Amino acid sequence: MTQPATGAAPPGTPAAQEFADLADPESPAPPPTVERRWVTVTTGGHISGVFWGSAAPELLLLHDAASSARSWDGLLLVLDRPAVAVDLPGHGRSSQRADLRPRRLAAGLAQAAHSFAPPGVPVVGRGLGALAAIAVTAKAPGVLGRLVLLDTLPGSPAETGTGTPADAAGTAADDEALWAQLAAVPDPVLVRTEGGPLGDDLADRFRAEVPHGETTISGADPDALAATLRALLQLS
Repeated sequence: MTQPATGAAPPGTPAAQEFADLADPESPAPPPTVERRWVTVTTGGHISGVFWGSAAPELLLLHDAASSARSWDGLLLVLDRPAVAVDLPGHGRSSQRADLRPRRLAAGLAQAAHSFAPPGVPVVGRGLGALAAIAVTAKAPGVLGRLVLLDTLPGSPAETGTGTPADAAGTAADDEALWAQLAAVPDPVLVRTEGGPLGDDLADRFRAEVPHGETTISGADPDALAATLRALLQLS
């Protein structure tokens, strides 16, 4: 059963120490309010989230493979809105997991999203996190809101993370299933960053197979991405 998220980090680095690097010693402004929480999920172990701000999250973020929730720090410092960045299973402070294919992550991430944020919270995903967000939306409709895919579509060349099965045929089948799921997502957005890795062939397929989706271009730096997300998601 899903456990309520707590306001303390799991055993390890104390929260005050973990986020000390976010304080700017040259600024008179107070450091951002950031804390780590986690939730126990029925798929085994726990999933950790880094919460920004004291209000209910207005945004949920899922990182790429071989990364962590802290990879969103630069963007969230600029965005300055209540948000939660989640450590995917097998990453950061979440429990380890052998199979990191998106469809295998969906159930646990759906439970974490249900615990961490209000229903229908918009989600921004990059790489493995973006693909997992598609799978979550298909498995648990209503848990996540508008889906923003950052430089990622099924079949994107990207790291899959340590422990992910290197079965090319299975990965291709998963990709095709994700395309079908993506086509059923209401109003997804593909954000391509200037000079980013996503090829035109996949972007063209997105426009053809997801005609109700939106495609936009953004600068890759945190300021530009924050401005793009504010406009797309009507964040104040």
